Amino acid sequence: MTTLREYYYEMGLNDDLIKKLNQELHVSTFTGLTDKVHEKRLDSLNQAKSDTWSHGPHMSSNDISEELKNHHLNMKKWMRTSTPVYESNGYKIGVSRPGKEAATDYNRINHYKHCTCQSCKEGNRVLGVRNPHDMFPYIELNDILMSVKRRPLKNGTVKVTPWTFEHIFSLIENAYTTKQIQFALELMGSIMVRIAFMLDHERDKNGIIKLNLPKIATKEMRNRLPELGPEDYKVPIEAVIYFLDILGFNEDIKVDVCGYRDLKREFARGKKPQDNGRTNTLLTISHMLAAILHRRPIGEFSYGLHRGLGMNAMSKGQIVPAYPLLSSNIEDILDAKLTDLGWTPQI
Repeated sequence: MTTLREYYYEMGLNDDLIKKLNQELHVSTFTGLTDKVHEKRLDSLNQAKSDTWSHGPHMSSNDISEELKNHHLNMKKWMRTSTPVYESNGYKIGVSRPGKEAATDYNRINHYKHCTCQSCKEGNRVLGVRNPHDMFPYIELNDILMSVKRRPLKNGTVKVTPWTFEHIFSLIENAYTTKQIQFALELMGSIMVRIAFMLDHERDKNGIIKLNLPKIATKEMRNRLPELGPEDYKVPIEAVIYFLDILGFNEDIKVDVCGYRDLKREFARGKKPQDNGRTNTLLTISHMLAAILHRRPIGEFSYGLHRGLGMNAMSKGQIVPAYPLLSSNIEDILDAKLTDLGWTPQI
């Protein structure tokens, strides 16, 4: 029966590299981590809501939709304001505003039933509002919008759809063509867990909270899976991860406007930080990767995704068995059998 150590040897690792990756990626404990990282998440939420990344002009839903449809091959023509946040091999990853939910005529947002803002507490639940801070995460190369799905229609036009979870899942699933890509996807899932809790985010020289990708893990991932996407619109794997980080900023904005004020929920014993938003969104992607790798049951993931209306975050107790390099000390499990970690043997 294959052990974890033997599996990593099969993936081309040696003991020294396993140790270095574990030192770079390890999480001391997941217990209490939501509370521990709350201040950084709140700072990043306030940064995203501020004018650090310009909110852009006032636009209607139709203006935004038509802009995407007509100018996806030349973002210079956009009325929206685009602000690059990251750069990877010439690709720019950033935020464009206003996002769809910030359109002047958008009115589909309702506060959570448990919201404790003054209006909701008084029995006048807030319904039918917009999200003034919503933003559109993008990947761009030479003014071409890369983070969309393009589908030719019979009438000769092209339907352009911004990346959704479905598109991202498809990109990753389609990349899984050889056994060696298993380890690249494991590293991607491990990095996504750390991004979910903002463990690699720091302020840059301008005071902006940004992601610093773990160097060794990113190099090993890139060596095995340098790009994702269809032939004409491939993007570097790092660009995809930066895009998902920007998505994380926006997901915290979305739960904030619905009633998780300061990313907390009020209970009988006070307000508690929640994982809703960035954390649960990116842990859903890590869960998806674990299911693709047969480290979590596919049926369990898909059913949970359905019940969760598009969200099915990994529980904290499931993370280390699926992503052992996040273990506080991998030596404790290196000689464990893969089946004991809950991995399903692949034919």
